Amino acid sequence: MSTERAKKFAESLRNAGNIPVDDGEMKLPEYADEERIRRAQISFKNHFFAIFYSMYLGLITILAIPSILKVLIHTQKSSSDVTAYKRYMQTIYHTLAWFRHDLKPGTRAWQSLQAVRNMHFHASQSANAAAKGIISQKDIAITQFGFMGYSILLKDKTGCFFSEQDIEDYCHYFRVLGHLIGLKDEYNLCCETMEETYERLEVIRNDFLKPALEQPPKEFAEMTRFVANGMWCFNPRDAYNVIIFTIKRFCGLENFYYTEEEIPKSYDRSKLEVYKLGYYDRFFNWLTCFIHEYLLQFFIFRAFFNAQTQFHEFLITYFPFLAIYSFGWKKAYDIKILTKKNI
Repeated sequence: MSTERAKKFAESLRNAGNIPVDDGEMKLPEYADEERIRRAQISFKNHFFAIFYSMYLGLITILAIPSILKVLIHTQKSSSDVTAYKRYMQTIYHTLAWFRHDLKPGTRAWQSLQAVRNMHFHASQSANAAAKGIISQKDIAITQFGFMGYSILLKDKTGCFFSEQDIEDYCHYFRVLGHLIGLKDEYNLCCETMEETYERLEVIRNDFLKPALEQPPKEFAEMTRFVANGMWCFNPRDAYNVIIFTIKRFCGLENFYYTEEEIPKSYDRSKLEVYKLGYYDRFFNWLTCFIHEYLLQFFIFRAFFNAQTQFHEFLITYFPFLAIYSFGWKKAYDIKILTKKNI
């Protein structure tokens, strides 16, 4: 890693906290490669279960960033179980639109990205007027990590067993998506070379997310519980304590070790945070690691868990019985991403 280049990027990103997202005309950058984008969409399909797991953990992790959490609290769109359910299901549907449709003007993917840009613009304006900050270039870059950082940096832990070509194509697509969402190229985590892309991803994890998780904002626990409770309707297997343990493990916090290769030599194992989990959570943590770090290496298990996730998507779309049970019929089905108001 080029330490000097990484340091310069970290400093540049810290100074980008007052630079708003670009709200100008949305157009594909010159470097967008249609064939690489198509291959990235195929990789998404082939690793559907693992990528969604990575994104879910990433989007919970970034709530430890105070500037992101402040704006989110201000919008009041994730401040209860039901509003978090609605917001993060919308996030899922937006993401599916990006990966299942052509990235061209007039398509569902393009309309989705326009809607997201519009929501960011209005949320930023509203938060700024209320002295809660803005949605900045720094925040969007960290959010970009939330969507793709773990699946690249920790592909063997998340179960995203990509080939090198898969990784390059996937990062290229997120470079294009970052540009379209209003992220300037100098802050885009996905670069022309994979070497610099890995550097920038490590900067986000080590210089921004790790310190934030060590001393998270006081609202972090409450807000992340809302997300976990809301998303329980999509995947009832998720356990909040295991999610928090995993994101701290992924960001390298002290004592959040799990596998033998992670534990330092001469380490006092009585300090391991995993021993503070209850028996159910410890079993679920083991099961999650076994699935993602071992089983997903094999095509048959990837196919099985991909199909299971697609079945969950079908249920939550057409018969969200867990959401109906939790929030009632009207709120369970009140998930829209493309309306005249937000495009």
